[in-house]
This record gives sequence, structure tokens and C-alpha cells, in this order.
Amino acid sequence: MSKRLLLKLGGASLVLALLVSGCQNSLNGPEVDLTDAEKQEIIQSIESDPLFTSDRNSLDDDGAGMTMGKTETPIYPRAWGRRITEVTRDVTFEQLNDTTVLATITTTISGTVIIRAKYSLSDTLLTTITKPFTEVLTRKAKFYKNPLAVGRRWLHREVSAVKGGTDGSLVIINQVRAIVGTDTLTIDNPLNYFLKLGKFGGREVPELPSSFLQNITVQVTVTSADPDTDIVTLHRPYFAMMAGMFRPLSVRMTMISQTQNGSSYTRVYEKSWTGVVIGRHHVFVGALTKSSIFDDVAAFSSQLWGIPYIVN
Repeated sequence: MSKRLLLKLGGASLVLALLVSGCQNSLNGPEVDLTDAEKQEIIQSIESDPLFTSDRNSLDDDGAGMTMGKTETPIYPRAWGRRITEVTRDVTFEQLNDTTVLATITTTISGTVIIRAKYSLSDTLLTTITKPFTEVLTRKAKFYKNPLAVGRRWLHREVSAVKGGTDGSLVIINQVRAIVGTDTLTIDNPLNYFLKLGKFGGREVPELPSSFLQNITVQVTVTSADPDTDIVTLHRPYFAMMAGMFRPLSVRMTMISQTQNGSSYTRVYEKSWTGVVIGRHHVFVGALTKSSIFDDVAAFSSQLWGIPYIVN
């Protein structure tokens, strides 16, 4: 095994400070028939909408926040999580026709993956292992021009699902299904799967009741060459009443089936829950190689897909 990364934590240092920089933006892309003022109008619409800006609410665990089960590997992780230290956004434009502009929003999140683990079952203290990570999330949005509108002329009416992860991920998400009551969303290509906002016809962004009566189930299909089962997680925001703020809730999904095809494995994972938070959010599913968390030096390798939803 490569040189171990050891960082012992005392009692006071168990609380990890959240370090989050302000988001930066850049406007690029091919020439479009938009004035600078119109581009800024679209950017302001993006920046003011949690559908584009709330990723941290679901993904920033502020350190080792997700508990793990027992393992039989060289390290024995007990918890892990992301600490996001920087978020940047880049927007490019494509003019589809005289009245429709497609904006591609690329969000880059980076920071540290923190793993609390033992190197031996006989260890009495946990070791903190840190790994750098950078994940890129891409989503698209369609804006429609309304020349008769007063003030805002470009209206956001469609948004895609989200696709992202680390560069060169060794685990692949093939499909995500969200089941809400009798309605099912099946996503095979996130950046070509658009959901309507408002009553504009077609498949709409799911709107959920703010109650504990509606059961929500997410299933994800993953392909991997690793015979060890991958780590597949679900990330969503919840409102911490005592803290009075949104917090991320990250939980492991349960594998419900596995099929071997030669040297690759296709696995299906599932997680259900009730209770949602009012607002505009994403539920993310993340697939990690087992070595991302169970090896002290292996690179963090992930894929992330996200589904937008609205709670009224």
C-alpha cells in the first residue's frame, strides 16, 4: 500500500469548518443574436433560481457526514463526506431560433473528501484521510423571448436533468428513475431530458406536496468493471429545525439486483423516503468506485446525476 495519509483528530477538531467561496461566473459561447443586456438578464435569472444554485445544499456534507458499515478491506471507513471549498459557474449560449435560446450551465465544485477510518479493527482511534476532488455538473435551460413582456423579456421555461462527476469516472450511471405516486420519470440521457416549468405543456418539473404522506422512490442503474459492489448514494436537502437552515442529507442506496456481463457488472440500487422541503431543489444520485472510500490513496472517482423538483 502507498504511504498512508494520517491525520489524527482530537475531540475539539472533530468539528470541521465549512469553507465556501463565492460563486464566479463567465459568459462564453458562439455568437448569438443577444445584446449584452439580454445575456445579463438570462444570467440574473439563472443566479436567482435555486434550480441552478442549490447544488451545495444537497452535496456539501461539511466533512465526514455519511456513516458506513463494517468492511473487510485494508482500511475500515466509518464515515465520509465532501467538504466543498469552491463553486464556479460558466454559462454558454446557443440560439435555437429567433425566440429560443439554450443556455448550458456548467458548475464546477471542488474541495476535499474526508474519510474517518481505522487501519485495523484493533485501533481505538479513528484516522482522518483526505483526498482532493473536483466534480463538474452540467445542465441546460431553454429561455423563450416574449417581446410584449414588460421588464424581463427572456423567460425560463425548460430545464434539463443534471449530469456530472469526476473526469474519467470508472463507474457509469446508465439510468435514473424517480417514482412519485403513479408517476414515473425515466432518464437515460440527462442533458436531453427536459422538463417544463409552469403550465407550458409537456412533461413538467415534478411538483411535490410538503407533507410526510407522499412516498418518493429513486432507482439508479450502474455499470462497473469492479467485482466489488460500488458505493451508490442519494443526496437531497432537508431543513434542520434546530439550526434553522438547509442541510444536506446523504444516504447509501440499497442494491436490489446485479447482473454480470463478461467482465462488467450491471447493478440496480433503490432508496425511498417521505417528507420534503418547500422550494426548488435537486435530488442527486452519486456512484463511486469502492476504492474511492475504502482505499487511503486511490483517486476519488464519481458520477452524479440530478433530477429537479419543486415543493409547494
